[in-house]
Amino acid sequence: MGKMLSYCGINCTECPEYLATQKNDEKEIKKIANQWSSDAMKFTPEEIYCDGCSNEGKLFNWAPKCDKRICCIDKKLENCAYCGDYICSILKNSLDKSPSAKQNLEEIKQNL
Repeated sequence: MGKMLSYCGINCTECPEYLATQKNDEKEIKKIANQWSSDAMKFTPEEIYCDGCSNEGKLFNWAPKCDKRICCIDKKLENCAYCGDYICSILKNSLDKSPSAKQNLEEIKQNL
């Protein structure tokens, strides 16, 4: 499976929720929902299914409200690396938490 990136640079093909969705593995989806749930936030299996935020299809629970996703859609960008404001304040916090996403976007940015 080739690399498929989210708007913020996460490699979907390495994401357990994306992989379980593509395999239609209900048992794994339930496991992920339980693992990701906490006292502050509970996930149902239905909220875990995801075909990737930049694709048509099932979206993870908070993807429709994701500020990076909304921004890229509004600007008609493939992902944040294509933005003239890269790295903006909206994206910075996400990249601080995900060095691999930053590396993915940096590789794209260098080749533009």
